[in-house]
Amino acid sequence: MFWTILLPYCVTFVLGNKTDERIPFFHGHVFENSPPGSKVNGLSIPVKRIDPQRWCSKSGMHLKLLGDRSEDFHVFAHHKRGHILLKTSNVLDREERAEYFLSLALCCQSCASAVRVVAEVASIKVDVLDTNDHEPTFQHADVKITLDDATALRSVVYTVKAEDIDSGKNAELIYYALPRNGSFYVVPKTGDILLVDSILGYAQSIKFSVFARDHGWPARTSQNMDIEISPRQWPALPQLDNGLSRKSRSVPEPVLITVSEDASIGSVIMNLHPVRFQSASFELIHPDADNSPVTVSRDSGDLVISRRLDRETQPLVEITVKVQDKRGECTVTYPNICTIRLYAPVPFPPVQCIHCLQRLLADFT
Repeated sequence: MFWTILLPYCVTFVLGNKTDERIPFFHGHVFENSPPGSKVNGLSIPVKRIDPQRWCSKSGMHLKLLGDRSEDFHVFAHHKRGHILLKTSNVLDREERAEYFLSLALCCQSCASAVRVVAEVASIKVDVLDTNDHEPTFQHADVKITLDDATALRSVVYTVKAEDIDSGKNAELIYYALPRNGSFYVVPKTGDILLVDSILGYAQSIKFSVFARDHGWPARTSQNMDIEISPRQWPALPQLDNGLSRKSRSVPEPVLITVSEDASIGSVIMNLHPVRFQSASFELIHPDADNSPVTVSRDSGDLVISRRLDRETQPLVEITVKVQDKRGECTVTYPNICTIRLYAPVPFPPVQCIHCLQRLLADFT
């Protein structure tokens, strides 16, 4: 019974002594690209912790670093403070190696060879910290896009992506475009290129450059990535012979356009120009301004969203616009007043016949 009670205490006492003999661990860091001879910060090993007299009682101690790429550092003793320190021997690159795991070995008389090592007295880890020494780079070359001129507003037409091999904030990127234009917007955090204004009727390509910039100090900016977006106009639909002459042509068929319910107030849906009138005025006939989510500019013909769109409460909107020649000229054969109806279902399905609007206007006037 006596030995049964005493044995656990003996085992605990022995294991406790073994725990005390564990090799001490030390941790430090140094910034990459620091010149050779730079001190490893945060790392200071008290000589007392390694107990050199235990191993080299009759001669002076000598220190040696062991481990993969240990030649990138050298060890020295600060005799006044009684501490052991590390300094770099080469310029370090975090992208090549971010961590070093080393051992501090003790030799007596000299450390000319590994055979003379009598003990490993400390375990060391050195972190190589990042500096902002790389600029962002884009994954793709310059981009050319053909985009339907009837594309819904706030559509993502392309997403740019850059990479930065630094770490932390040095690798966090924002995107921006130059020169600024009113048709497209680059979302800073995602690189999404959004259509923010109508390009209906645009004949020329829209060109701009996208850049990526990191959050490091000093910040680094990528080379430009050129974007060219060419609006594509849908071909006019062939005219159907309904047996009526041009003089007796009835009001054109409704034109169907599509708008996202997320479109913001003030967004231009489309423009009713060009028409064959040299000077035209535009007027919303139905519904009245108080009941319509869309207004029309009297002089420019812009259709503008005037209130929030909601597909659940009003999935289809029908409006009628009158286009009139300001000169007041009027003939029996080609009346200068026409009526157009536009449908705006929300959210947007594929565009059906927005391409025929300008043709209808031109033919009717």
